[in-house]
Amino acid sequence: MTIESNALQSRLRVLLGLQGAELTDEELSHTADCYPQCQGTGRWDVRQYVRRTGLGAREYRVVRGSSAQDVYRSPERARADAVGAALNELEAEERSGIVPATLEEELWPKKRR
Repeated sequence: MTIESNALQSRLRVLLGLQGAELTDEELSHTADCYPQCQGTGRWDVRQYVRRTGLGAREYRVVRGSSAQDVYRSPERARADAVGAALNELEAEERSGIVPATLEEELWPKKRR
């Protein structure tokens, strides 16, 4: 199953809100755009990288498995952790078929015949 970009943003916003985290519309859009490019079955994890320029020496990236492709970057570890946890929860719900009834059709619209 593939999750539509707008539905992914909506569901991520809800799951992040449950964790007390909030992303900007731009951050949610970027994450939803990058998500399809990061295929796989492994869990999402947060990795710490050293920045070459700019404020702060660290950047936290949400990645899957051994991939270098990230879906989200932040100078704040807590925000990156929240995104990783939300993506893991979203995919766990998708695999188990446990999706809130109000979001089921929005997340996974039935194929038109």
